[in-house]
Amino acid sequence: MPYVLGIDLGAARTHAALRRRQGDRWDDPEPLWLGERSPATATALFLDDEGYLLSGDTARHAGATEPTRLITGFQRRIGDDVPIFAGTEPFTPESLTTVFVEGIADVAAGQAGGPTRQLVVTHPGDWGGYRRELLRQSLAESGFSSVTLVPSAIAALCAHLPDPGPGDRAAAVCEFGPDGVVVTLATASGASGWIARTSTEGVAPASAVSTAFGLAQAANVSPESLAGIVFCGDPAPGQLPAQLPCPVFAGQQPALTAALGASVLASQRTSPLARREAPAAETTLLPRVDREPELPERPERPPVEITPFTLPEPDGAAKLLRRWRPLAATAAVLAISSSILVAVLTSHEATADKEPASPRPPALSSCAHPATAPSSEGHC
Repeated sequence: MPYVLGIDLGAARTHAALRRRQGDRWDDPEPLWLGERSPATATALFLDDEGYLLSGDTARHAGATEPTRLITGFQRRIGDDVPIFAGTEPFTPESLTTVFVEGIADVAAGQAGGPTRQLVVTHPGDWGGYRRELLRQSLAESGFSSVTLVPSAIAALCAHLPDPGPGDRAAAVCEFGPDGVVVTLATASGASGWIARTSTEGVAPASAVSTAFGLAQAANVSPESLAGIVFCGDPAPGQLPAQLPCPVFAGQQPALTAALGASVLASQRTSPLARREAPAAETTLLPRVDREPELPERPERPPVEITPFTLPEPDGAAKLLRRWRPLAATAAVLAISSSILVAVLTSHEATADKEPASPRPPALSSCAHPATAPSSEGHC
């Protein structure tokens, strides 16, 4: 029986849900049992002595005795160039996340009788395209060709409002966690699905609703115009409001909301034609022309009048500098001329005081002596 799988990778616990297809319709999403005592499992890995990675609650129990081999928080480290060490073995965060997803996919294949047709995995709302592409490539290398990565808030929204409806819509999501509430405002326009616009982290549970209304008002959306507020995660008893001016969606198990919505989104990805199609783009037909039309003569260019621009008169120090600039140039020319004249006169006086040297008498040779006659060899 074909099915799709949605995985919500939480910081501490991970939930998953699958949705089976019966003929031409999809059944309601159902949680995938991952843990020993609950559908959720620990988001953890453990490197055993044989070099295998254990995942989930099994890894958490094994890491209680050897904490140096326990790996947690790896999905939050995707995009970090620093490797994660388990003992002395280095791993990249995306490869560890892929191993963890493979373990969940194996559990789903064992319960549903085969591999999933479509996989949707959630990620934090502050992820950019670089982190998503790293995880997508790592999953593709492991055989997951049909993968969709969505923010956890969008997945939770699809659990209750999978079809935004026509027109411009806005909705809010409050994700309760150990570090506070993450409030996200999502919008949808026309045939497009939900898109996360703004988000605020670390909000106190008592201020979650007011923060959601504040994000809506900042986007020019009144609280009454919201399509709804979805509460998910692990809210404490009494933290969910009773009445609001807009619809409220919580569910019986808020911790499973994102996983259930991920499976709903995965089923939509396998049958995109069943969703509301975008309006077709309008096409303008041009009339056919058999011969080129004759172009008219170029019109005469209108006369152009150029008005000279007069620079304003400088004021203050600039005005004084402009007045004294010709005088300064004349003084510089005179100074240079005087220096050249003094140098020429000085050189003439230095050469006039010296007497010309008398010519040196030629040296007498032995041939000039009258008593000596030249030899037969031509020497004196």
